[in-house]
Amino acid sequence: MTGTVLENLSGRKLAVLVSFFLICQIVCFLIGGIIAPKPSITDSVLATKCIDTSNHSEEWFYSRGPKPCRGIDLGNFMYEEQAFANQIVFVFQIPSPREKVLLDYSRWQQNLVGILHLDVLYHSQNEMAPRTVLTIDAKLGYQDKHDPPAKWTYYASSVERRNLDCTMEQKKELYPYSCSIIPLFELGSLHHDYYLLNIRLPVDKGRNANLGHVGDMWLFARNQTGGFTKVWLSLKCVFFPSIVGILVWFLRRISGLQRKPQVLETMLIIVALSLTLLNAPVELLTLFFDLPFMLLLTDIRQGIFYAALLSFWLVFSAEHLMVQEVQKKSLKDYWPYFSSVVVGCVSLFVFELCERGIQLKNPFYSIWVTDAGTKLAMALLVIGGLCGIGYLILLCYLI
Repeated sequence: MTGTVLENLSGRKLAVLVSFFLICQIVCFLIGGIIAPKPSITDSVLATKCIDTSNHSEEWFYSRGPKPCRGIDLGNFMYEEQAFANQIVFVFQIPSPREKVLLDYSRWQQNLVGILHLDVLYHSQNEMAPRTVLTIDAKLGYQDKHDPPAKWTYYASSVERRNLDCTMEQKKELYPYSCSIIPLFELGSLHHDYYLLNIRLPVDKGRNANLGHVGDMWLFARNQTGGFTKVWLSLKCVFFPSIVGILVWFLRRISGLQRKPQVLETMLIIVALSLTLLNAPVELLTLFFDLPFMLLLTDIRQGIFYAALLSFWLVFSAEHLMVQEVQKKSLKDYWPYFSSVVVGCVSLFVFELCERGIQLKNPFYSIWVTDAGTKLAMALLVIGGLCGIGYLILLCYLI
């Protein structure tokens, strides 16, 4: 067949091109290892335990600001009365102060993930099962610097169920269980300065009846560091125009030929377009707008790029290594080869929509909580894994 544009390049030009890409890659590794800070940090916050005497769930409880709530100590107190247990509100204000300096979140920090850990104390008269279904009534609000100190704006709320696994090797009175952590929420955009989380553990015959004595509650708030985001987006802003320029140059070379683009050239264009989409610094928009779908959009862009790259290797292997077969004229002839890539990507895309798609409306949602959701998630992941295995087998056959 007639050589592609890259195949018609001289050895010297090709060596210069490959050397340039290697140097860029080395420079990026050095910037990431030497200049960029760690990608994420975790803020450990101990809950302030407050009493809601009026059982008014619409009221905001906060520990810092004018008229903070009245805190209590649950460490040595056994609240046996159900009515009193329903009045306890666990309060988290994030970010927490450091060295008596009040901090605030920056939009450069991009996202926020909240994970709970319960300090459950052992009581001989109230032993916990190894696995307990925990019901959490959570409400999240936010505040900006220009807002009044006592004004908190509603963001999201939900009543969620989580599995809590607790063990204890040596049972001693008032000793804490070793309990698993509980994923609570995920925000795809960190647009506001302060966040307030109110958590209740409602107790009745069907909810939290078998839960032990909760002495304390911790929130681990993990977010991307602003310094890492600045370095990351700076690299994107540098390489994005370069990739666009290379793509335009390649398209001009293709359009100047007296023939239609070959299959491999078409795949190179598709890979370049997907790489351009992936490297577009759209995250800069989060500095001006609240875009909670950014995590979902990033995963979709990565999925498009990997699908294009995997498809390219199939076409490359078939075009250059299977010399004994007749070369295919268009991408339509490769659809049987692309089936594993398409099915695998579609299954992972559906999984992404079921998880982060629903989190756009309810950041406390998790597909892994219910049995039906767990089975659906596992089925989608297994389909994706089987398609990956099928892709490797097909690629080895072509090679």
